Amino acid sequence: MSLTRKNRRELRRLRNHAQDVLDEQRIVLGHAGEVLQAAGSQARRLSDEHLAPRVNDAMTTVRPQVDRGILAARRASEQVRRATAPLVAGALASTVRTLEQLENAEGAQQVRRFGEKRGFLAPQKKKRGVGGFIALGLGIAAAVGVGYTLWQAFRSDDELWVAPESGE
Repeated sequence: MSLTRKNRRELRRLRNHAQDVLDEQRIVLGHAGEVLQAAGSQARRLSDEHLAPRVNDAMTTVRPQVDRGILAARRASEQVRRATAPLVAGALASTVRTLEQLENAEGAQQVRRFGEKRGFLAPQKKKRGVGGFIALGLGIAAAVGVGYTLWQAFRSDDELWVAPESGE
């Protein structure tokens, strides 16, 4: 697309004017940044001088009441826990029994794990299988064998010791 000389001159003037406006905006934004920086430092000084001491005084007067409130809330939550723990444990145990009766072993196991994790139910005792009894028997047999060998090695039997023969 070809432009006439007049249009090109006008576009050039417009571009130069836009560049001048952008340069002026950069200068204005630079001054605005300096003003904001000075205002921020002034606000910090005023805060340190006037606001911080008032906040510290308010905190020192409020802290004992807040601490007492927190302590009272902890005591109340502990009392509620002591009162409700047996009820929750009973409900969880009956839920597990009901699920086991309905032959829903997976659901019963999930409820049991939840109760054990939260401390409401005692962990389920693990049953020993046949392998455990066999391993226990082998261990006892090995201990008896070692004991017998030691007894044989250290018994005092006069017949085992042969007196040296004299060469005379």
